[in-house]
Amino acid sequence: TAAVAAPGMAWPILFFFMSFAGGFQAAGSTFVAQHFGAGDRRGAEESAGQLLGFLGLLSVVLAALGYSLAPTVLRLIRAPAEVFPYALTYLRIECMGLPIMFIAQAFGGFMVGLGQTRFLMYISASSLLLNGVLDPLFIFGWGPFPAWGVAGAAWATVLSRAAVALVGLFILFSGKRGLRLSVRDLWPRLSRILPILRVGLPNVLDQASTSFGFVVMMGLVAGFGTSVVAAYTVGNRIINLINVVSWGAGTALVAMIGQNLGAERYERAAQVARRGIAATFLALVGLYGLTLLLRRPLFALFVADPAVIAEGVWYIAIFGISIPFFGLFDASAAVFRGSGHTVPPMIMAIVRLWGLRVFLAWLFGYQLGFGTTGMWVGMTLSNVLAGIAIVLWLKRGTWKRRVVRPLTHAPAP
Repeated sequence: TAAVAAPGMAWPILFFFMSFAGGFQAAGSTFVAQHFGAGDRRGAEESAGQLLGFLGLLSVVLAALGYSLAPTVLRLIRAPAEVFPYALTYLRIECMGLPIMFIAQAFGGFMVGLGQTRFLMYISASSLLLNGVLDPLFIFGWGPFPAWGVAGAAWATVLSRAAVALVGLFILFSGKRGLRLSVRDLWPRLSRILPILRVGLPNVLDQASTSFGFVVMMGLVAGFGTSVVAAYTVGNRIINLINVVSWGAGTALVAMIGQNLGAERYERAAQVARRGIAATFLALVGLYGLTLLLRRPLFALFVADPAVIAEGVWYIAIFGISIPFFGLFDASAAVFRGSGHTVPPMIMAIVRLWGLRVFLAWLFGYQLGFGTTGMWVGMTLSNVLAGIAIVLWLKRGTWKRRVVRPLTHAPAP
């Protein structure tokens, strides 16, 4: 149980560091999409190169910070004693792999901006397959490999990301998929990087506040013991499988909204937004129903402890209700990000995690004495209320403006 809980303890901390990559990746998608939609291929290449160089430097700094501060942060979030050494090992290995992950994230963002989502899906699926192959080899020591346990799981993840990063660099510098970068494009140019940072920083604050909120949530969950941490960890993995639909829809929306706004097709962009958000919500309603029926056997695939399974199926039953509303939230936020208007989703993310989730989980779980059930209910309410609120904000239509500059040179043939 301690080994199963370790990645769950480490994940919110990793998510905080990864929020920098994710936030600027979204900005990269926006600028590439809008330049590409406007027929300005060279502008897209320059924006991509500037962001790639910036993220490379930033990732090295964050990797060093994460590795050195890992023990302190795990103590701050009250990692149980039996989980602490496993979580520390996992976290430090993942931190060493942050530069690799940042490159892979940047590449993914550029492909999204170009609308190369099917190709990106193949790359991501190959990475997941490689991770799935390496996991048992490294964790259990199959074949010639030693049994590394939790460390093996971390190394499998890092190496699978490294494959994506290497493929991504080859594609970006060879011009195989719509962009052809040169080393010169990586050299900082304030006229290019500052607009990207202005759009990207609210994204970073959005994701950083979300990730730090998850760190605090993990501290609240850890107060109920290792079994609850394990149930929460496995439950989130199952829910994340459902959320692939939401993330996929968001990825597509960023590209389509960005390219349509870049081409000044504003009504078309609004139609794409409406249909994408509705389809995401309906798909997640169906998937939640299926998961509700299968939640016990799904949990049994990960753990055998009856206490963990019992808490986990209850967690899925309650929190899963909110997943379609998270789909509303995520798809609406993707529309804002695709347009380059990143302040509204930043504000809503902070409200969702800090104004609602952390407060309600603490209130219901601890102050009112409802225990873990109270926490799960508080988390559910945060998604439902935030999902409805961001849709209402989106309907105001303030996002229907592009953020890229007009063409400064002839478009590429």
